[in-house]
Amino acid sequence: MASVVVAEDNLDHQRVIAEVVRRLGHDVVVADDGRSGLEAVAKHRPDLLIADVDMPHMTGLELCAAIRDDPRLASTPVVLITAYLLPGDPRLAATGALGVIGKPFGVPELSEALRGHLNGLKVPQIGHSMLDAVLDCIDTGVMAFDVNGRQLLVNRALGDVLGADKPGVPVGDIARRLRMCRPDGTDMPTDEWPIWRAMRGEDVNHVELMAYDPHGRPHWYLVNARPVRGADGTVIAAVSAAHDVTTRHRTRQYEVCKNKVLSVLAGDPDSPKAGDRILAAIGTTLGWPYLRLWLADDEADVLRPAALYSAAGEPALPLPATIARGHGLAGLCWQTGELIWVPDLHAANAPILPEVAESAAYRSAGAVPVRSGERVVGAISFFSRTRQESDPALGMLLSGIAAVIGAFLEHRRAEGLALHLAAATDEYMALAGHELRTPLTSIGSYVDLIAESPDDTPFVELRDLFEVVHRNSTRLRNLVDRLLDVAGMESGHLALESEPVNLTEVVAEVTGEVTSDRGVVIHTDRLDQVTVPGDRARLRQMVEALVGNAVKFSPSDSAVGVTLVDLDDLVVLTVSDTGVGIPASEQAKLFRRLYRGGNARHTGIPGSGLGLALCRVVVERHRGTIALSSHESTGTTVTVRLPK
Repeated sequence: MASVVVAEDNLDHQRVIAEVVRRLGHDVVVADDGRSGLEAVAKHRPDLLIADVDMPHMTGLELCAAIRDDPRLASTPVVLITAYLLPGDPRLAATGALGVIGKPFGVPELSEALRGHLNGLKVPQIGHSMLDAVLDCIDTGVMAFDVNGRQLLVNRALGDVLGADKPGVPVGDIARRLRMCRPDGTDMPTDEWPIWRAMRGEDVNHVELMAYDPHGRPHWYLVNARPVRGADGTVIAAVSAAHDVTTRHRTRQYEVCKNKVLSVLAGDPDSPKAGDRILAAIGTTLGWPYLRLWLADDEADVLRPAALYSAAGEPALPLPATIARGHGLAGLCWQTGELIWVPDLHAANAPILPEVAESAAYRSAGAVPVRSGERVVGAISFFSRTRQESDPALGMLLSGIAAVIGAFLEHRRAEGLALHLAAATDEYMALAGHELRTPLTSIGSYVDLIAESPDDTPFVELRDLFEVVHRNSTRLRNLVDRLLDVAGMESGHLALESEPVNLTEVVAEVTGEVTSDRGVVIHTDRLDQVTVPGDRARLRQMVEALVGNAVKFSPSDSAVGVTLVDLDDLVVLTVSDTGVGIPASEQAKLFRRLYRGGNARHTGIPGSGLGLALCRVVVERHRGTIALSSHESTGTTVTVRLPK
């Protein structure tokens, strides 16, 4: 049973011819004009083509010429049917057709003629179809050229990656479209291509080369090539087979990248430039010209740039001072904690900052989260001039490198915290010693004065001395009690109540009870009605400390501002004054136990240095945050945020 394509624009004639072929026991594919007939022949590779001469878009003569010019189709037998030219016309003979059937015809004559042509086929013409099927089934790329340097075929494995050209295309045209390189990335001249060497009669074995696909992505191949010789031994064509070794090459490349990063960390990890050197190791190995390391600022809840790599001659990208959570490539990676690939930077939905997208000379980008344990502490963003699709192996490498960087940062943070803790402990002991020694000195010295007084000294003369001892012992007891209170809450040994607390009522009570003999007034411009879960006594203790501090440090006849704002899922309490303010160098220490600002100590304003420490612990135990901003010229504002 043969496969037959019938190309006939007259539908009545088409049906008759097709029916005759079927009655003769063969398969039929029909086409309505010459152009669709050529497409059907290219697709189905029939054993016989029956074509009308006079057809739209492409005549039967033109159809025959197109088939003969295509090496894949040239052997297709053709029978022409014509009412336009006489069977003896030399133009018909020039087509190389098996035969010509004139119109009008009857079914018996048509059947007899077609039976003869079909029976005359020596073997089913499946050679090209079978070869194409075999070549398209294998994963090795295959291409062939004739002795004149014209492409004969390219199979699916190679055509899908590098782009297929039509048969007959000269190798020079392919060279202009397809960039072929040596393994080191330098361009390979056309005459060094394995297929071209084979056309010169050379057997080529295991040549490694790199080629770029239409998207600009590199692929590595191991190529063999052989000349095809005719009966007389001359080269008539050449064939090459290219085995894709891109995965193997990238595995080797990724291993080199990992080793370079580890070498940086093992060499001088404490260097200020260690981050830049890590990014340079990644960029130079993977061919990425631009990388950034962003680390999280937990206090401000933003990312800040920590390291940068830019290859020589690369244009500078805008470098914002901070990136908010969820904004841009790094911000989205930080928010989701997931590896992100952006194959096309200029796509409408690409998660790129607008200023970066406008100035970027790069084609694709990505970002990988940097983790410390379960916490995402930053992100590495990278940019490429070629299209960078999602690659599981590369994703694993980047995640591994980011994990190593995260562990390194955590180790360095732990060392810094240890040094900070040691310094803070020394400072705390000094502060505690100072706060305890002061009342103890008064108690001890006044007890000595009492002890040295004559036995007959009237009590009335000693009363003032006893009052000093009593006052300082009370101060000492209160200090110890508050220290134990703060320490108990910090350690969790002191349990807090959990009940709905009308915070508006608590703030109103405190602001109504706190008084000043220096004319300081309290303004409550906005007190929204809010309720939060927590311990009412502790929350009141916190509000009293904040409002009391503000009044205490405010100048005479000034005002203290207190607001309570409801922000849906959050409550914000602010207490501000216009007092002496706090030096910037001391603000970070104010929430420590016993620490008092220098301007407070030296102006004689009383205090123990435990008020803000207590506020911090109370707020933290209620899963909130407390922050302080101050200027020595304008005063201090404390902001407390509590979840509802």
